[in-house]
Amino acid sequence: MVCISITSQTRYMLQFEIIGRPLPQQRMRFGKQGRVYNPSKKDEQCIQWQAKFYAPQEPLMSAIQLDLTFYFEPPKSVSSMVRRQMLNHVIHHKTRPDVDNCAYIVTNALKNMFYVDDSQIIDLCIHKRYGHQAKTVVRITPIEEIAPTQGERIT
Repeated sequence: MVCISITSQTRYMLQFEIIGRPLPQQRMRFGKQGRVYNPSKKDEQCIQWQAKFYAPQEPLMSAIQLDLTFYFEPPKSVSSMVRRQMLNHVIHHKTRPDVDNCAYIVTNALKNMFYVDDSQIIDLCIHKRYGHQAKTVVRITPIEEIAPTQGERIT
């Protein structure tokens, strides 16, 4: 757990890495209508196994901000110059899998470990990059509720 001090308030941020190629939500197609199903339990369990060491004792109850950065290794078939450009974020990762499909499996795998339900996520930032190692960097920041104030009475 990392503690970041912001002015007079203290905010906590959980940050950890899930090693391995980011997995997208899987789809099965039958005719014209596609049927979507959850990724295999094995994939979710792999994410949960790596994340459990960073989980709080009790899931967070407050609203949270979730920041996901998916790193993909550059293809081995590219030249060293193109590889360098990919790693320096000059060339962006614009191919499949889609970021929303990658985020789906992570948000569901972290449910009941870091937060009670994914409806608590009020800010979601998703990034897709090339990196030296395939991994997912997860940052969870609880957002404290602001206590209501009694406004001054207008006379």
